[in-house]
Amino acid sequence: MSAANPAGVLYASWEDLDRALAGLSDKEAATRYLGGSSFARTLAHLASTLDTWVNVRFAGQAPHPLLSERRFRMGGSGEADDWPAPRQAVSEVRAGVRDYLSGVDEDELDRVVPYDGSITALREPGVSLRYSLARMAAHHYFHLGEIATKRSLLGHRIVDYPGLMGEAR
Repeated sequence: MSAANPAGVLYASWEDLDRALAGLSDKEAATRYLGGSSFARTLAHLASTLDTWVNVRFAGQAPHPLLSERRFRMGGSGEADDWPAPRQAVSEVRAGVRDYLSGVDEDELDRVVPYDGSITALREPGVSLRYSLARMAAHHYFHLGEIATKRSLLGHRIVDYPGLMGEAR
């Protein structure tokens, strides 16, 4: 898949997210800051959503046991017990997504499946894989901004997150 398709944008968002989280200690990653979620919880939340939207809905896999916990869903507690477990779970979910997407063609990108999530406007029409991938990439970048802002306020050095724009220079 090329970088111009939604899978390429999603993969770029993972790289940028990983750069935004680089260098955090286990304690820093699991600590809640400024009344919000911990960095570990935010990463687990993103992977939980990715797992549900792609691995479960389209690939027909069972939800990831750790990431399907309520605390990682929208409106969860904002807490994560540690940093290594969510990072491992994220690797597993991403590997499942990559494996599934490696066999996807244009017809599969446009296949619509039922949607039973919290966004009521999507329930009647369902969602396509193309839409789901674009939405997941946007969701990653939304939280990447949150992470970068928190890290900046904590005095951490913030790097550039060029994503696909880095290739356009």
